[in-house]
Amino acid sequence: MTEMKNFFKFSSKHISSTLQAHAVELGLDENGTNNHWNLIKGIYHGIDFPVIFKQVYGNKLHDILHTGWPGLYLISEKMQLLLKNNHLTGWKVFPIKLYAKKDNEIFGYYGFSITGHCGPTSYAQSEIIEKRLVPNGPICKYYKGIFIDKWDGTDFFTPEGTYQTFITKKAADILKKNKISNMILTNLSVIEINVRCVKNGNDSSLDGSQHTSR
Repeated sequence: MTEMKNFFKFSSKHISSTLQAHAVELGLDENGTNNHWNLIKGIYHGIDFPVIFKQVYGNKLHDILHTGWPGLYLISEKMQLLLKNNHLTGWKVFPIKLYAKKDNEIFGYYGFSITGHCGPTSYAQSEIIEKRLVPNGPICKYYKGIFIDKWDGTDFFTPEGTYQTFITKKAADILKKNKISNMILTNLSVIEINVRCVKNGNDSSLDGSQHTSR
């Protein structure tokens, strides 16, 4: 097992003023899997490029844009060049066309896929803490901290069975130093998840939406 104190969960902020764009006519693959999931993990078979995205709400442009699909992001050319020039591994981009509501094209963005991987997350060695979420409410138990194994050594990677994105401290430091906007980085040693959401010591959520940080 690998303790996650030197790793971070990578995600975007959900702010209504930030432009969010949804994929247009992105259907299922031959196995019935939604192609949004395939794009997250860089599985492109049968997908027509460029993938079309159109603004749904918000208008502020940042380095990371949400697509309304957990784990699937659009990134700016600035971020793409930063990852490339710093030789960070475990990612690739795919061509897109991004349109505003009035159909004018917005340039300078790529679809973002994660090709690195590790084994499933585990809470077998996590600390168990108790929290009362509301005054006079019930006491709930949470796992604090995440462990993994079978990590392939890449800077960007997804755990087996989920569509979360984890990154190394090296990648996190580079992103923070260069002020990548609309980004959330959470140290995985402090992430908490309700024990009821975990089956047999492994994370049962696809996107980690039930994770919290202290």
